[in-house]
Amino acid sequence: AAVARRNERERNRVKLVNLGFATLREHVPNGAANKKMSKVETLRSAVEYIRALQQLLDEHDAVSAAFQAGVLSPTISPSYSHDMNSMAGSPVSSYSSDEASYDPLSPEEQELLDFTSWF
Repeated sequence: AAVARRNERERNRVKLVNLGFATLREHVPNGAANKKMSKVETLRSAVEYIRALQQLLDEHDAVSAAFQAGVLSPTISPSYSHDMNSMAGSPVSSYSSDEASYDPLSPEEQELLDFTSWF
């Protein structure tokens, strides 16, 4: 009986891990492509995507600070969107500042977020 419970827990754990990777694939560029990305490819893609998004945020913050400091005028077009073409088709292209437009997390996704607290 103990072995059966242990096996069931392991099956559930593997199922959650696989669900987590499937969810992550849906949120990274090229993740919904025809060829299924491996777990390693998915993690690498997620790291690369997060870095690109962080760079965009940093550049946006720098431009905003320059506007607030009066260094830039609104008539000047900032040239900080250097590599948006490489992210075509990614979720960033449909970004909206209206946070109410985001879908709420499913219980499985919420459980995956809770997973980060394990470390």
